[in-house]
Amino acid sequence: MIQKVTRQQGRGRKGVWALAGAAVLAAAVPLIVVLACGPDFEPEVFVPMLHPENAKAFAMGTLGVLQPGYARKDKVVAYRYLIGGRLSEPEREAYLAPEQPDYAAADFQAIEAEKPVNQWRAARAEALKVDVKSTPEIQQEKIYEVKRDNFSSNESFLNCPNDAFVAASAALRSRAKVWGAGSADIVDWLKGQDAVFSNCSKTGTMPEPVHAGASTLLKLDREYQTAAAKFYAGDYDGAAAGFETIGRSVSSPWQPWGEYLAARAEVRKAATTAAPAKNWGDQATFDNALLEKARERLKTIAAVGQDRVAQAASAELQFIAVRLEPKKRLDDAAQALAGPKPDEDFAQDMADMLFLTGHNVTGDADLLRWMGHGGDVDAAAMWRERKTQPWLVTALMQAKPGDADASEMEAAAAKVPPGVSDYVTLSYARARLMIERGDLTEARKLTSTVIDGINRDTVPEGKVAAKNALLGERIRTATSYGEFLADAPRTTLETGSQAASNLGDEKKIPRAQFDWDAASTFNRSLPLSKWLEAAKGKELPEHLRQALAMAAWIRAVGLSDDTVAKAAAPLLPQSLRTAGTETGFAATMVLLRNPGVRPYLEQGVQRSASYRELDSFRDNWWCSKWADGPASLSPETGKPMETTIPVSFLSPAEKAAVDYENKRLNALPNGVMWVGRRAIDYVKAHPDDKEAAEALALTVRATRYGCYVGGDGDKAMLEQKAVSKEAFTLLHQKYPRSAWTAKTPYFY
Repeated sequence: MIQKVTRQQGRGRKGVWALAGAAVLAAAVPLIVVLACGPDFEPEVFVPMLHPENAKAFAMGTLGVLQPGYARKDKVVAYRYLIGGRLSEPEREAYLAPEQPDYAAADFQAIEAEKPVNQWRAARAEALKVDVKSTPEIQQEKIYEVKRDNFSSNESFLNCPNDAFVAASAALRSRAKVWGAGSADIVDWLKGQDAVFSNCSKTGTMPEPVHAGASTLLKLDREYQTAAAKFYAGDYDGAAAGFETIGRSVSSPWQPWGEYLAARAEVRKAATTAAPAKNWGDQATFDNALLEKARERLKTIAAVGQDRVAQAASAELQFIAVRLEPKKRLDDAAQALAGPKPDEDFAQDMADMLFLTGHNVTGDADLLRWMGHGGDVDAAAMWRERKTQPWLVTALMQAKPGDADASEMEAAAAKVPPGVSDYVTLSYARARLMIERGDLTEARKLTSTVIDGINRDTVPEGKVAAKNALLGERIRTATSYGEFLADAPRTTLETGSQAASNLGDEKKIPRAQFDWDAASTFNRSLPLSKWLEAAKGKELPEHLRQALAMAAWIRAVGLSDDTVAKAAAPLLPQSLRTAGTETGFAATMVLLRNPGVRPYLEQGVQRSASYRELDSFRDNWWCSKWADGPASLSPETGKPMETTIPVSFLSPAEKAAVDYENKRLNALPNGVMWVGRRAIDYVKAHPDDKEAAEALALTVRATRYGCYVGGDGDKAMLEQKAVSKEAFTLLHQKYPRSAWTAKTPYFY
């Protein structure tokens, strides 16, 4: 009624403390919140590195191209399928269960109403015939102070778990049938239960003696309520004594639970009487002697108790094992999770595995070693020893051409037929090795076969990322420009870039975009003639062709190449065609009026897709080198990674053109300084031009809202400030009565 807790509510996050009755399992990190000055933007996602693309499809065995950075729970699922098992329906539900409700996608009030604590409040209000709004809210967590190294912190633990309210609601319905709604016994019972829950978040009250003439059942319930109230109040000795008395009372309806709950009181005491962890984030210490005492009691209950009580005792024993024998418990949980048979305790074993591995406990189970939680492991050696699919996948993904076992592993992988869970991953790994040793023809055949299979699939859920990954390999085998263009666009799975945010409605963002490899290859390895060829052709989607045309046109302006500028002009959006076909002042004005234009392509949504918009977070004009563009940064080191694709289809003249164009473009200043200097120089030479004042004002604006070029005092920043000041001074001296001058009271 009050204390029972299901195993599902075990050691995952706050529920961990509910099951154990322990105050703390791991010392909470002090609540220090640092607010950034703007939103966090991330590149578009084509191949997720941390979780599968589609969790539901993944739980059914659609593994795609497995990534080493997947979360531990995802690796558990992958391992199960790799050894020939599968998840049962209950296991899939446990794997897919969200950690937190999605308030953004659902009715907040409905979610709140479904919470057990609010279900209890509703049942109580109905029994008393009062409005639920008049029922006091109940906080389930209790706050306490922890001192470490002369520093104090308020932390909390889940004192009253959800099941306490579920059981209380069930008991209330049962008692109402026996005593009748509105009876004196019901009213008295509710007063006792209110006292119990008053101790959830603070020191509350104890249930008062029952009224004169109370039924025997109410008296027995009051004994239970009093013991429960002591438990939540932190009087664990008193709670244990009360529960022991109940366990000896053959007439009490709570008798089967008495001994179990007494043991839980001992476990809770074992947590609260021990010293806190020495360092933030460490596992809290427990009184092991008390845990041993509770374990002996629970062993007897698990062996001879009624089914539900025995199951609860077994769950509590597993919790104690987490504290007393963490390595053994980790190995046991991992063995059960690995399968191939379904794990009846999947949710609890997963919670324990995540908790223990999260606290640097290692084990010997094959699953743990495969996941990297069994010490340093040589994947190739493990495959040689065990010849199992999980180790084949890992070893082949890590292999390099010339490795001793590479050929044998490739041969083993080639025997895996389509439809098997690891077929796509192994094919991807084989193709990578073929490319790295120069066998491009075979790599292209293999990737094409797998991609064609995905394209023909009538159930494509969860396979977009795999196709993107395979396209990223196949494009490296391109022998013609047409083959390169065919594989350049990828399908976005998530859009989180700054450029995407400028477009607003995510539903309107085309899913076909360039990933790092295609964008970098255009920027660094292809001449302007190829940019125009793609912009005029039909191989790419229209929005990507337009992005190419805009960047090519700006490059032509930077190179003072009127021929290319003239060829690109008809391909530009109508509002940019005011520049005509030349590269002079008209082009400067177009650049100043449209802050989203830039001379290179980007990963994901192009900034040029919202070229008219002035980005609030200064993603305007450009700071990267003209012919390089932005770089993909390694998540491990934070340093730029090489993502360009070797191109074999360029003629010697085209390769020479790339070198010539890139050298000249990368010698130019960043966007704001370059276009601003163009404007200033033109106005000095043509002071009577009707657009002169606007050009200077827009130059000052560009220095205010343009991308950051360095910190205060940096050479680039000082140069940009100089451009701003010169444009401002010239504007106010030459055009004091212009409306543009009035709009420009400061320089930056």
